[in-house]
Amino acid sequence: MTPPGAEAIIEVAEEPVAELARLRDIAPPPALVARVMTRVADPVTPSLWVWLWRPVRVELRVSPLGVLSVAIIVAVGLAMFVAR
Repeated sequence: MTPPGAEAIIEVAEEPVAELARLRDIAPPPALVARVMTRVADPVTPSLWVWLWRPVRVELRVSPLGVLSVAIIVAVGLAMFVAR
Protein backbone atom coordinates (compact mmCIF):
# COMPACT_ATOMS: atom_id res chain seq x y z
CA MET A 1 0.00 0.00 0.00
CA THR A 2 1.34 3.34 -1.01
CA PRO A 3 0.46 6.20 1.33
CA PRO A 4 -1.53 9.03 -0.26
CA GLY A 5 0.67 11.70 -1.74
CA ALA A 6 3.74 9.45 -2.14
CA GLU A 7 3.55 9.67 -5.93
CA ALA A 8 3.88 13.45 -5.74
CA ILE A 9 6.95 13.18 -3.51
CA ILE A 10 8.60 10.79 -5.95
CA GLU A 11 7.84 13.03 -8.92
CA VAL A 12 9.31 16.09 -7.19
CA ALA A 13 12.44 14.15 -6.20
CA GLU A 14 13.03 12.92 -9.76
CA GLU A 15 12.96 16.34 -11.40
CA PRO A 16 16.43 17.70 -12.20
CA VAL A 17 17.64 20.67 -10.17
CA ALA A 18 18.25 23.60 -12.52
CA GLU A 19 21.43 24.78 -10.78
CA LEU A 20 22.97 21.33 -10.91
CA ALA A 21 21.87 20.75 -14.50
CA ARG A 22 23.84 23.85 -15.60
CA LEU A 23 27.07 22.28 -14.25
CA ARG A 24 26.94 19.76 -17.11
CA ASP A 25 27.94 22.52 -19.54
CA ILE A 26 31.19 23.32 -17.69
CA ALA A 27 34.27 21.56 -19.07
CA PRO A 28 36.84 20.43 -16.50
CA PRO A 29 40.30 22.00 -16.73
CA PRO A 30 42.79 19.96 -18.80
CA ALA A 31 45.25 19.76 -15.89
CA LEU A 32 42.62 18.11 -13.72
CA VAL A 33 41.80 15.57 -16.41
CA ALA A 34 45.49 14.75 -16.93
CA ARG A 35 46.10 14.36 -13.18
CA VAL A 36 43.13 12.06 -12.71
CA MET A 37 44.15 9.96 -15.70
CA THR A 38 47.70 9.49 -14.38
CA ARG A 39 46.34 8.34 -11.02
CA VAL A 40 44.07 5.86 -12.75
CA ALA A 41 46.82 4.63 -15.09
CA ASP A 42 49.53 4.27 -12.39
CA PRO A 43 48.19 2.40 -9.37
CA VAL A 44 50.10 2.91 -6.13
CA THR A 45 52.46 0.08 -5.24
CA PRO A 46 51.52 -1.17 -1.77
CA SER A 47 54.10 -0.96 0.98
CA LEU A 48 55.32 -4.09 2.73
CA TRP A 49 53.14 -3.31 5.76
CA VAL A 50 50.01 -2.88 3.62
CA TRP A 51 50.83 -6.04 1.69
CA LEU A 52 51.24 -8.05 4.91
CA TRP A 53 47.97 -6.74 6.37
CA ARG A 54 45.86 -7.42 3.30
CA PRO A 55 43.03 -9.92 3.88
CA VAL A 56 43.62 -13.47 2.78
CA ARG A 57 40.69 -15.42 1.41
CA VAL A 58 40.67 -19.19 1.78
CA GLU A 59 38.05 -21.03 -0.22
CA LEU A 60 37.32 -24.68 0.46
CA ARG A 61 34.93 -26.41 -1.88
CA VAL A 62 33.66 -29.76 -0.62
CA SER A 63 31.11 -32.02 -2.21
CA PRO A 64 28.54 -33.95 -0.16
CA LEU A 65 30.37 -37.17 -1.04
CA GLY A 66 33.58 -35.66 0.36
CA VAL A 67 31.84 -34.70 3.61
CA LEU A 68 30.40 -38.22 3.91
CA SER A 69 33.78 -39.86 3.33
CA VAL A 70 35.51 -37.61 5.89
CA ALA A 71 32.75 -38.38 8.41
CA ILE A 72 33.18 -42.13 7.86
CA ILE A 73 36.97 -41.89 8.23
CA VAL A 74 36.64 -39.89 11.45
CA ALA A 75 34.04 -42.32 12.83
CA VAL A 76 36.23 -45.35 12.06
CA GLY A 77 39.27 -43.61 13.54
CA LEU A 78 37.41 -42.76 16.75
CA ALA A 79 36.04 -46.31 16.98
CA MET A 80 39.55 -47.74 16.65
CA PHE A 81 40.91 -45.27 19.22
CA VAL A 82 38.18 -46.07 21.76
CA ALA A 83 38.42 -49.85 21.14
CA ARG A 84 42.06 -49.96 22.27
